[in-house]
Amino acid sequence: MLDHEQVAIHTGRRSRLPVIVAVHSTALGPAAGGLRLWHYPDWRDGLTDALRLSAAMTSKFAVAGLPSGGGKAVVVLPEGTELDDGRRRDVLHDVADVIASLGGVYATGPDVGTGPEDMALIGEITPHVFCRPARLGGSGDSSPHTAQGTLAALRAVGRRLYGSSSPVGRRLAVVGLGRVGAGLARLLAAEGAALTVTDIDPDKRKISDELGAVWRSPEEILAADVDIVVPAALGSVLTRRSVADLRCRAVVGPANNQLATPDVADLLHQRGIIWVPDYVASAGGVINAVSTELHRVGADDARARVRAIEDTVDDLLDTARRSGQTPARAASELARRRLGAAGSPTASSRLRAAGPGDAESVALLHADSWRRHYRGAYSDAFLDGDVVADRRSVWSARLSAPGSSATVVAEDDTGLTGFVHVVFDEDGRWGSRVDNLHVTQHRRRSGLGTALLSRAAKAVTERARGDGMYLWVLEQNTAAQAFYQAMGGTRVEKAPVPAPGGVASRLAGSPAMLRFTWPDASLLAQTGGPQGVQTTRRTTP
Repeated sequence: MLDHEQVAIHTGRRSRLPVIVAVHSTALGPAAGGLRLWHYPDWRDGLTDALRLSAAMTSKFAVAGLPSGGGKAVVVLPEGTELDDGRRRDVLHDVADVIASLGGVYATGPDVGTGPEDMALIGEITPHVFCRPARLGGSGDSSPHTAQGTLAALRAVGRRLYGSSSPVGRRLAVVGLGRVGAGLARLLAAEGAALTVTDIDPDKRKISDELGAVWRSPEEILAADVDIVVPAALGSVLTRRSVADLRCRAVVGPANNQLATPDVADLLHQRGIIWVPDYVASAGGVINAVSTELHRVGADDARARVRAIEDTVDDLLDTARRSGQTPARAASELARRRLGAAGSPTASSRLRAAGPGDAESVALLHADSWRRHYRGAYSDAFLDGDVVADRRSVWSARLSAPGSSATVVAEDDTGLTGFVHVVFDEDGRWGSRVDNLHVTQHRRRSGLGTALLSRAAKAVTERARGDGMYLWVLEQNTAAQAFYQAMGGTRVEKAPVPAPGGVASRLAGSPAMLRFTWPDASLLAQTGGPQGVQTTRRTTP
């Protein structure tokens, strides 16, 4: 049975070439995915690629916690076909026609065989496109962000295997030196990794010489004696036979569809080789592009989303270790839960007062949120080290003896989805302080933050002596500032960020924070939450 919402197959009216657009899922939001312009023996091979790649895009966005679904476009070029400029333009306009006919269900970006200039041509007909050139207001070439995202995944794996996220002295084999592979190799070389590299194009040996890397043939490199193999070319590189030859401890790379068959993930697990699913490691480019062009977030927030791949991989490896399953299975189940939560009315978030039994889950979400959004303000050593223990201690104390404060948690069928903590009448001038408001990555931009802030304001009107409410937000967190402004908050002053737990070494430099205020919390309390957020009153918070 076809596991896709819709598949459009057209013969382009200009090019007379097969144009295929597969929309796998829109449960989390409109579908997005790249346009592959590639040679295939038969159009049905292109269809197979579109179906497989669109499903991977669904998983990619779901695991990353982004409000987008999975899709893919493929143009089938017969073997030996070369496109001159005029015919290429015809092909891209044919693709644009198909995308436009879908009415906003799917937006495309670059993939194998296409780039930002091609997206500009598609944009002449439909606005449902991303990664257009920067001069046209787009995010441009996605490959640097894909490389950065893969580096983030490699950091998580390095920490798991060697106790350090630094690649200094680690031996890595980069398989493929295209735009992403070469960019990633340069990042790794700059950080002190010892590289072995290859590409099917012998001219790429110049890059090997530039980086001081060891050059191996494509046939030899998978069996190289290295710490981590980094697939960065076309897919199906990991087969039953090639896995048997591996001498590494992990495989982490940006190439799509690395497994020739799904059971290869089990073979890697049996050999004790960590494999980070390709749709997780390769997500940086599309995360940056759809964040800036489709979700309209700022550049800082988009970069934070790319860096968060490190935390995502950390979480997947933790889950895999605890459950005795492969990282691939852990990622698949995470995607399934998030898709199920989006599509099931029983998975809507419920708000209730927190109790001592919530301390662990609140601490874990708090630490995860800090890791995603506080880098640059708090030190990496703290965020990668004892942040969980620190938050666990704080929340155990707060929820055991709340005093003049209240904590509200949100939960759905997948578990905790967010929380807010408010301290009543803390400041004689500004009133009660919202000390923490955090939402899980997959529930951001769902209206849950609005519901939690409104619930905090309602608690202030019921329990505080004064009418005012305020909070502090990091100066670097521009996305949160935009949210609080949209909620009617007014920025009034700037101050230094205090060190977590009073430990100065936990700060990175001298970060600043901004105070936002609401003089009358009762007005915010009337905002309410979106549909799909239910309130359960155990006690009055």
